[in-house]
Amino acid sequence: YGVSQGSVLGPILFTLYTQPLSDIISQRKCNHHKFADDTQLHKSSAPSDFHSLIHDIEQCVDSVGSWMTGNRLKLNNDKTEALVVGSRRRVSVSQDSHLRVGSHDISFKSHVKSLGVYIDATLSMAKHIDHISRSAYLEIRRISSVRHLLTRKATVQLMCSFVLSHF
Repeated sequence: YGVSQGSVLGPILFTLYTQPLSDIISQRKCNHHKFADDTQLHKSSAPSDFHSLIHDIEQCVDSVGSWMTGNRLKLNNDKTEALVVGSRRRVSVSQDSHLRVGSHDISFKSHVKSLGVYIDATLSMAKHIDHISRSAYLEIRRISSVRHLLTRKATVQLMCSFVLSHF
């Protein structure tokens, strides 16, 4: 705290401030990715070790939550999501399970959004493809409504800018 909002120092100082999180997560033998103020935990295991995996992640999240509380940060349970990735059969078995984060039970989702990409439990990318298709179609419809006012060159530029940017 104490850094002016919009300052270029903000992200740098926040990264330095939260650096101990990486050590805490590594000590719990979990993997992670940090993006600005988001941290993603991930760990893999054999299907037979699934309940042990859940326990390990819960312990890691508890450690992270304790560190955050002690350092004036908040673990936002409302934004916490969990995803099990595997074959359809393996994923369907895990759907009855959940992660305990603090006093909240986090159910496993069929897909999550990470850095603008929808990732589904079977890595089929079906949800992401559907989202991209809908977005591109919407842009085509919007351009078609003003097409009669545009030259061919302007239309091509709009199509390249608005539609292809989704891909």
